[in-house]
Amino acid sequence: MTVDRLVCGVLLAATVAAAAAQAQSKRGEADPAAGHALAISACTGCHVVAPDQPFKPIWTGLPHPPDFKQIANRSDVNTAALQHHLATLPAVPQRPGMANRVLTDTQLRDVVAYIMSLRDKPAGQ
Repeated sequence: MTVDRLVCGVLLAATVAAAAAQAQSKRGEADPAAGHALAISACTGCHVVAPDQPFKPIWTGLPHPPDFKQIANRSDVNTAALQHHLATLPAVPQRPGMANRVLTDTQLRDVVAYIMSLRDKPAGQ
């Protein structure tokens, strides 16, 4: 395979992936992978977001904030409840508490989709 064909193949794959992501965004569908990336960059200071996060959270007091997997597996958590909770956090929380990160609607949907993707599946599924 020549370098030109390889470059064309990579460019074609990137174009197809970008078009798929844009179409998904236009439909208003959440993107858990984008939510994971955002959470890794914005939430790892306090939460365990994923096993692949670059560093452990810095907890300034006890109890520490829940891991994203713990949040996903709470019986009272569903997509709508989690979106509402995150969207209505105060800008300046009472101690201890979480501040509103002021996410766009798309970012909020993506982060919630990522968190909900961590929910344990029932046995046999």
